[in-house]
Amino acid sequence: MIKKISSVIALFLVSFAAASDISWKTFDVKFGPSFGSWNDESTSMFGGSLSLVKPLNSYVGVGVMLEVATDVSGCDDCLNYDFNELSEGLVVNLNAPIGRGVSLIANFMFLVNFQDGTADEIRFNDPTPIEAYDADGNRIEAYEYARDRDNGGYVSKTSEDYYFESFMFRSNLGVSWRTKSEFFGLEFYPLDFAIVRGGDSRMTFSLNAVFRVF
Repeated sequence: MIKKISSVIALFLVSFAAASDISWKTFDVKFGPSFGSWNDESTSMFGGSLSLVKPLNSYVGVGVMLEVATDVSGCDDCLNYDFNELSEGLVVNLNAPIGRGVSLIANFMFLVNFQDGTADEIRFNDPTPIEAYDADGNRIEAYEYARDRDNGGYVSKTSEDYYFESFMFRSNLGVSWRTKSEFFGLEFYPLDFAIVRGGDSRMTFSLNAVFRVF
């Protein structure tokens, strides 16, 4: 049974290769850095990805990808999320050649996203009215927050383990350049949008180096 399935897959790839002059053994290895931000503007992401894509012809490819990232909140008076990400799954690659090795390129990714880290919640006491005056000596409304110098200047700070996993749909649009032999290239994605369960979303900028095998 396994041999029959393998034969069908091989025949499928060979048929595409025959129609597109691409060998059934040809694969594109893509890797590079990525920078992004979740819909909470205070949470930024830095990571890198690795993809293995099988070009079926000059316009369509399919493959798998893996991305790892670190996310850090920059919020000083709200819930801080500091976590690591792992995303893995399938990718469909589309190419639209423009000329001289340049193409418009798009990817549709169907991934599982794992997030593991901590969530820090910072709380202040209710503000206390105090006496305050402006430069002309007029009384103005002012308040003071109680602070705890031994706790980073905040009234209270609690830290809890944070873990989240979800299906992630991700798509991007960019520009690619390939050498004449197509064995080396670069891909830049200024538009990269991901969404996970619950409506959280991430915008990303990414750059990939591409090496063709066989």
